[in-house]
Amino acid sequence: MKHAPALHRLEYGAYLALKGVIRALPHAAARPLGAALGSLACRLDRRHRQVAAANLALAFPGLGAHERRRLVAACFRHFGAALFDLVSSVRFDAVELCHRFTYEGWEHLDRAERLGRGVFLLGAHHGCWEISGRPIGLYRGVIHTVARPADNPWLDRELVRMRERIGYAVIPKRGAARRMLQVVRAGGRVGILPDQRVQEREGILVPFFGHPALTTPILARLSRRDGCPVVPVFAYPEPGGRYRLVIRPPIMPDAAAAAGPAGATPAVEDGEQEEDGREARKGEERADRGDEEAAVAALTQRYLEVIESEIRDHPQMWLWMHRRWDRKRAL
Repeated sequence: MKHAPALHRLEYGAYLALKGVIRALPHAAARPLGAALGSLACRLDRRHRQVAAANLALAFPGLGAHERRRLVAACFRHFGAALFDLVSSVRFDAVELCHRFTYEGWEHLDRAERLGRGVFLLGAHHGCWEISGRPIGLYRGVIHTVARPADNPWLDRELVRMRERIGYAVIPKRGAARRMLQVVRAGGRVGILPDQRVQEREGILVPFFGHPALTTPILARLSRRDGCPVVPVFAYPEPGGRYRLVIRPPIMPDAAAAAGPAGATPAVEDGEQEEDGREARKGEERADRGDEEAAVAALTQRYLEVIESEIRDHPQMWLWMHRRWDRKRAL
């Protein structure tokens, strides 16, 4: 609820109490405690439990009801563990935290950054996404991330402070495109998580787990505009309060993105020919716009395919409680 100051203060007070408990425990104990709280939330939160089960039925139609219930429970446990882990991890400075990571695919980030065009980092609400960029931030420089403010302003301020300590600079979601371009054009890094549903006026329909899903096209459009590589980055929990960072090969936009606009059509002398030329150019412009939108949709679909592959490998670690699909379109 956006306008409930009394509730917001109560939520913030509960968070501070919980934070104190978590910080008093060894870091490795944070996840089991969070998983236990996640199990309790699964029992109490019927609405989100049902959303998760319905999403899993769409994404994995071959799963039986018992297996879906098992995955729903595992999902709640994972997000409880991930939340407690995130709060606990703030006790470490950057170097201490990054020593807890093992790394896979760092050469892919090297390859993308050698192009000198800036880098977009592709992620999802999956695994330990909130700290997935911490090693990159330490070894390569700050990561700018696009985020919507939390409804609770007290918790939002806490989350911003936590993200800044972890090494992120937050770009507000509203009007983010201009700032994102500024960062990559200066050779920086911008992280974006396009796995959640957006409003119809903001998104395009692309397949996700075989069903049309409203998805932001902003990443594909900006990548094509400046020819920037998009590097998928994911982080997963490992035993003992450790992590595994996985960097996948960069996704490059169409090479034509860097070619710029086509050359101007030469002027003609005859008035009728000039009118015909104008109509022809309008037709070409419409065709170009159609081609560009098709290319943006194909590139956005490629991003979701990468995310889907990660989710299929670790299905309990994605945010199934989010209403990702429009049921009328998906059925």
